[in-house]
Amino acid sequence: MSSWFEKSYVYRKKIHPILTRLPFYDYWMLRRHSMLAEKGWFKSFRSGKSMDNSGKPIPWFVYSAVELLDERLPEDAIVFEYGSGSGTLWWAGRAANVHSVEHNPSWKEKMKSNIPENVQLLYRKLGEGYESSVLISGLVYDVVILDGRNRDKCLGHSLRALSERGVIIFDDSNWKKYHKTIGYLHSLGFRQMPFRGMCPIEFRESETSVFYRDGNLLGL
Repeated sequence: MSSWFEKSYVYRKKIHPILTRLPFYDYWMLRRHSMLAEKGWFKSFRSGKSMDNSGKPIPWFVYSAVELLDERLPEDAIVFEYGSGSGTLWWAGRAANVHSVEHNPSWKEKMKSNIPENVQLLYRKLGEGYESSVLISGLVYDVVILDGRNRDKCLGHSLRALSERGVIIFDDSNWKKYHKTIGYLHSLGFRQMPFRGMCPIEFRESETSVFYRDGNLLGL
């Protein structure tokens, strides 16, 4: 350790207990040196958009779940997503094909101008094809994302379209209203890997769960 660095470190160590008593010092530290700053949480909170520190779109999942998916998702994965948004663009850059369904026509039109060629964006009304839209293409999907409306009903159809190596990503899996749905997945032999912590935009703890079986494409 150099003499200059050693003196600087000792100085900061001594002065830190004093600075912690100053108003807003904790906020300043969070903005400059925390995990939230590194992940881009402040940018997402202020903009209301799910993005990383460089302003690129990311799924509205717990950060550690996004990290796992980024590290392990194979390029040939075929993805189906209930509910389009920033995550759609993120998946498009990492998977071979993405099919996403939206129940809001104005949001679908807004998304339509931003999606790349490997994304197929569908519009279906709730209760009129939205829940079963995962079956339209006749494909089997390696990843099904339950992050939209009527997730319990969407799950029933999704299981019929899930590949042998497929996983289900269930966002907000800690919400009480989804306990029965998650219990049903457990009864079918799916194992759950819950990720708890901060996610973009939100300031409360969230939970994103990956449900998987043996031989899944993420190697869990």
